[in-house]
Amino acid sequence: MRISLLMSLVLAAFAQTLGQDLPTGFHDVHAREIPWTSNPTVPGGQFAILLGNPSQSGPLVVRVRFPPNTIVAPHTHPEARTYTVLAGTWKLGFGDAYDAKKLRSYPAGSLYRLPARVPHFQASGDIETVVQIESIGPSGTDFIKSIR
Repeated sequence: MRISLLMSLVLAAFAQTLGQDLPTGFHDVHAREIPWTSNPTVPGGQFAILLGNPSQSGPLVVRVRFPPNTIVAPHTHPEARTYTVLAGTWKLGFGDAYDAKKLRSYPAGSLYRLPARVPHFQASGDIETVVQIESIGPSGTDFIKSIR
């Protein structure tokens, strides 16, 4: 009796929630609806824009998938970014030339904040890595051309 009463209350609350209007500015993306696209700068990689537009001002949330053992060449971004590692291991090093000895490892659940215009390079670990990047647009990536 108590279980069926509890279930009735839960179902009634759920049904009521479905009928409510969502507040202005609300945005959601369910995992099954993530719009994955091939990443032109990472062979075998994918990205999805979850919120915002990289070419416009405003909040931006991008999710990126990297195949195992991917190296991302040195580059900078015009905006500060916050990285959250959702799966795998993400590695970060600073400088204008890739150096595996300088990589710092961030396992799933880790977060770091990268200031704007800081030269850095990255790599994924031994399994697929998924990283979520949050910033305020406009956004961009400027690869560093090595003179070596």
